[in-house]
Amino acid sequence: MKTSELSTWLLSNEGIVHEIAALRRWSARRCFGPDVIAPPLDSDGPGSYSPAWARLLLASSILAESDARSEQEIALMIAQAALVYGPTALIRDAGAVVLSQLSNRRTVDLAVDRSLIHQGLQSRLGVAELLLKTRRELETTIAVNHKTAINGSEFQFDFWSNLNDAEWTSATAPTAAGKTYLVLNWFLREVEEERCRLGVFLAPTRSLVGEIEKQLLELAQGFALTDLRIASLPIKQLGDRTVPTILVFTQERLHLFLNAFDEPPAIDIEIVDEAQKLNDGSRGVILQDAIERTVRANESCRFVFLTPHAKNPEILLDDAPEFASKSVVPGTTPTVTQNLVLARQVYRKPQEWTLSLFEDRDSDELVGTIRLHERPANNAKRLSYVALALGRHENGTLVYANGAADAEKVAQQIYDGLLAMDELPDDPIDEDLQDLSDFCQSAIHSRYLLVKLVKGGVAFHYGNMPTILRNEIERLFRIGKIRFLVCTSTLVEGVNLACRTIVMRGPTKGKGKHMTPQDFWNLAGRAGRWGADFHGNIVCVDPHVEQAWPHGVPEKTAYPIARETDVVLSEPEDLAAYITDRSRSKGAQFDERLEPVSAYLMAWFTRNKTISNAPSVLRAANDQIEALDSALSASLSEIVVPEAIVNAHPGITALSMQALLNTFERHEGPLDYLLPPYPGDEDIVEGLKSVFAIIDSTLAPVFQGEALQWAAAYTTRDWIRGKKLGMMISGAIQREREKTEDVNYAKIIRNTMRFVEEFARFKAPKYLSAYLDLLRFHYDQLGRVSDFPSDLPFDLYLEFGVNTSTLLSFLGLGLSRTSAIEVNEFLSREDLDEKQALEFLASEEWEAFDLPKLVKREIREVVDRRGRARLLSA
Repeated sequence: MKTSELSTWLLSNEGIVHEIAALRRWSARRCFGPDVIAPPLDSDGPGSYSPAWARLLLASSILAESDARSEQEIALMIAQAALVYGPTALIRDAGAVVLSQLSNRRTVDLAVDRSLIHQGLQSRLGVAELLLKTRRELETTIAVNHKTAINGSEFQFDFWSNLNDAEWTSATAPTAAGKTYLVLNWFLREVEEERCRLGVFLAPTRSLVGEIEKQLLELAQGFALTDLRIASLPIKQLGDRTVPTILVFTQERLHLFLNAFDEPPAIDIEIVDEAQKLNDGSRGVILQDAIERTVRANESCRFVFLTPHAKNPEILLDDAPEFASKSVVPGTTPTVTQNLVLARQVYRKPQEWTLSLFEDRDSDELVGTIRLHERPANNAKRLSYVALALGRHENGTLVYANGAADAEKVAQQIYDGLLAMDELPDDPIDEDLQDLSDFCQSAIHSRYLLVKLVKGGVAFHYGNMPTILRNEIERLFRIGKIRFLVCTSTLVEGVNLACRTIVMRGPTKGKGKHMTPQDFWNLAGRAGRWGADFHGNIVCVDPHVEQAWPHGVPEKTAYPIARETDVVLSEPEDLAAYITDRSRSKGAQFDERLEPVSAYLMAWFTRNKTISNAPSVLRAANDQIEALDSALSASLSEIVVPEAIVNAHPGITALSMQALLNTFERHEGPLDYLLPPYPGDEDIVEGLKSVFAIIDSTLAPVFQGEALQWAAAYTTRDWIRGKKLGMMISGAIQREREKTEDVNYAKIIRNTMRFVEEFARFKAPKYLSAYLDLLRFHYDQLGRVSDFPSDLPFDLYLEFGVNTSTLLSFLGLGLSRTSAIEVNEFLSREDLDEKQALEFLASEEWEAFDLPKLVKREIREVVDRRGRARLLSA
């Protein structure tokens, strides 16, 4: 019988399919713990089920040889159940051997670390199996350099091989497959071998930028790279190619970096993480434009695209130059067992809930029952009470909430439940948790809910939080001191945070937008991260409620990659009409979907006098290209904005820029009245408000009226002056107290954080940068360019919330804004470069300063990562 035929038989009714289902239920129940889940009364209760390990492990070893993902998942489930729950050392060893068949060495190493199996497995194997195991490990061992080797999975080995053979590579695999770890090692190896002088890693969010920068600094210790620069500041000198350099940017920061040059530097390698975000509205268009700018500067640049289990990863290679070799690397081998569990209330018994393993839309298998500590009175409590019941005796429970306000509410409910059950930590409070609580009180506000919650091992997490706060919450969650973490869609954006169990009810991404199956499984991939745990549990609360799950529990579906430009260009008539209307009427309706693609096409037309060679347009029909070309030609006939300025500001149309330039030309007062104020000017708020009003009426209606313009101006002033977030929040609370006695502290704190991210760090620098470029051009038109100030870098200062060289240097080393400002308060020099800033930090003078403990810990970590001796001697 062929292996494929044997696998088919094993999974048939005549084989052991029922034993596999029973083992899956038994394993899932034990994964939660016997004190959490009561077994069903009519099924395999305590003592009534004993796995036939010999037969199951033999089946597992056969299925492990299959190429089908579903059969590999079954092999993995059996092997891990044997490894973790096997009653004898022999059975646990056998499970480890099957895992070696699946090239899953990291899970075996984890079992050794947790004393589930003894070290020296090879010494306990027979000669034949030892030879086979050694051969399998050799076949998937990746020799990074003479110092480092990776015991990779089959996917990682294939990925490594393709990285070395192709110039454009697209790799796709589920969240826990180890894509990023592998590609960072390859990136550093290419620098070490002098095949990369300047490289860029594009991450979708600022938080992920910091995470990748830290990983690179840590991994770089295993390479012979004494003069390597790793940085995330988009400043010109980092592109001089004098020493090997790796830059970690968002797409917006890459544009800032390229804008600093008259002739952009040649980037040798560009890695694009979460590349499926090319369809992410305006930011997707900005990402595509960033990639294309890199190619225009150096057609020989090598590209690597990473996506989480995409359906069509080959589409990302469509725009490669004709001479470039290409490869696609799909990842299918599972690495962690995941239990998709459905939690339903028992009819008329609100405190009793059943848990079932999801098989498909037509069937699920009852695992057991849980009892909630109270009757949940609303939907939020149904979510929090189930999470509490499942995680009260464990660490590592993530709860997904649909927004920051919901996250705070659910976290408070969990804390209150622990308090009611007398399960909060006893005094004295853990030192790390107390330090975090103290930091929240001093750096945010005494009324911030985290001040209380973290003392009980409960926290919430959302994207607008200060970096140092998010990082510390993540650190304490990873080591188990924070037991419950309520999160928002930040985790879908690439934050690498593993958990044991994730609990969701009707997850959305964006206001009222139910999460796509792809985003659901990207989020679910955080449960049971490879090398951190053996199992992961994904718990869906009220899966039968249509309002919460309008399409049912999402089935595993690959991401369909579609560039935003391609999607919009699929309706060329609408786009051509929009471009024509925008040129004819100043008051034409602004369309957030069509505007960024229009800007992209106008930039192409400005450069080439046609869009026929634009990558996305090449995928359209010829008659559609001609119609768009005609609309663009007519609309841009009177544009005098220079090509360089149009190209420098993706997402803003040439028509909008011309409207702003026309406004400047109509200005009748003193010319310097058009200048934005300096950060230290007394009238900075009034000046910024005036500029924002002009931007609203010309570039884009992004500040949306007078009230918002004033609010954005106040926030921008405080941010660019380097004001502490806590002081900004206190100021907002004081202004609210002047209006009413009923102050909503939680809302003001959240809104201040949101305003910083949305306006001070995104909209203000984006549009002020274009405003300044156009105003400088207007000065030049009038022959007064020498009068234009050269020290108004609003884009860079607002991106980081600082306005001195010293503060930028601290940020460039890896300090958060909070820590940089805290340290800088004790210094008088504002012009330290990075070497001088590092020398100061390495001197440890700051240890005598009155700094929060979290700040001191972060400084020590930065100094350690940067390497005192190596960098100080550079």
